[in-house]
Amino acid sequence: MSSSPSVLDRAASAPRWLVVALSLVAIAVLVTVAGHRHLAPVTTAAEDADAVIEPAAAATVERAPIVSRSAPLTRKPTLRGPIANSDAAQTVAAAKASAYNVPGQCLGWSREQADIPSRYQSAADSWEHATGRHRGDMTPPKGAAVYWLGGSYGYGHVAISVGHGMVRSSDAGGAGVVATISVRRLTREWHLTYAGWAPSINGYRIPGVAST
Repeated sequence: MSSSPSVLDRAASAPRWLVVALSLVAIAVLVTVAGHRHLAPVTTAAEDADAVIEPAAAATVERAPIVSRSAPLTRKPTLRGPIANSDAAQTVAAAKASAYNVPGQCLGWSREQADIPSRYQSAADSWEHATGRHRGDMTPPKGAAVYWLGGSYGYGHVAISVGHGMVRSSDAGGAGVVATISVRRLTREWHLTYAGWAPSINGYRIPGVAST
């Protein structure tokens, strides 16, 4: 019994045009498959980053509490007027070191102890324009300017407080002699009207003078 012809035998005996056609079909199939592989979806860097985010990364971020902008601010007190070049302690030290003065020039002597420039004509004028006046207070703090009103020409008087109710004053030891004297004694013996004290002379504030 003869065997049936094999596939190869049939292919060998097939017409040449058929063989060529089948080969072209096979090549076309291979090209199509290869094209699908190269056209696979390509993800961008951003898409890759989104793809690998884990749920933990989306957790709520804790933020520090926001301070209210309407909270009250602590402000330093505003300084009024110009400032003397010497503070209260320096003014007292200078007054204690001073021994002589030009007779009758209490305002000039007093302002020089605090290194304050000239401005007004008399102690009475300086008191009238003084800032932070404490009328009638007989115990002025150290470094304060102490004022009196009256006198033969109405010029008044001014001295520098050294504390404990005492002042360092021009002409207190005699004409042209600086001395330490109590506020009450100077008021009584010089027949002046006590005005009070202020932390300023000629409108210049003496730093460090206590407010009370």
